[in-house]
Amino acid sequence: MKPVFLICFILSLVAGRSTASFGKCYAKCFIVCAITPGIPVGTCGAKCLADCLFIASSPMDLNHTDTRYFCKLGCATSRCTKFSTKKDPAEKKVESCVNTCDQTCMKA
Repeated sequence: MKPVFLICFILSLVAGRSTASFGKCYAKCFIVCAITPGIPVGTCGAKCLADCLFIASSPMDLNHTDTRYFCKLGCATSRCTKFSTKKDPAEKKVESCVNTCDQTCMKA
């Protein structure tokens, strides 16, 4: 029963991802990752940042968008994942930190 629930939960996350805010996406992703056997909790922050950071790329500016995405991902991975623990994904702190990275990367 537990594997079925986990699969349904993950599918609901994927289906709702396009409308979810970064904070909600990150919290759900982090919780699922943290309870998944065999995945070190220390890797969940970076995994969920990569999964939940979404920049709508326009075909005319794809290279700039890619550069900004990777800048934001690198900044957020190095600065923002430290707030999350197995008991608390701290999505509001992480989201605020990610927004700071977004501003930093816009200047670059």
